[in-house]
Amino acid sequence: MRRDTAAGLTFLAFSLFFLIFGMELPMGTARRVGPGVLPVGAAALLLVLAVAILVQDYLRHSGRRIGGFNWRGLAAITASVLIFALAVHPLGMVVTVILSVLVAGAAEKPFRALESLLLGAGLSLAAVGVFIYGIGMRIPVWPNF
Repeated sequence: MRRDTAAGLTFLAFSLFFLIFGMELPMGTARRVGPGVLPVGAAALLLVLAVAILVQDYLRHSGRRIGGFNWRGLAAITASVLIFALAVHPLGMVVTVILSVLVAGAAEKPFRALESLLLGAGLSLAAVGVFIYGIGMRIPVWPNF
């Protein structure tokens, strides 16, 4: 299977899922929009994108084939999400974001520790600014020892 075909089919599956389940939510009116408008609208746009990708791939008859599966990337990203979920309260936002970015950076070959560390530092500052000071979430900034 070619990459564009896989991407188009994936987009198609997600769009149909959100269209089907989004239609169960009330749409509301033009003046008072309901909770179903956003998922259905986004799913409709994703459906158009999926069809465009599939048609373009069919007409082109070329493209790179999908190679082996990147287990290292899947493991690193999954571990990063789990680390964030489990460590954000005991370790605080700053340390947890930096740690999560470092673990996620291990998905890439070669692992670039300095770039991951700098990215983690920048993202942790942004996360503290937006989530803690911006919208007032009650998450510790630093570890609670």
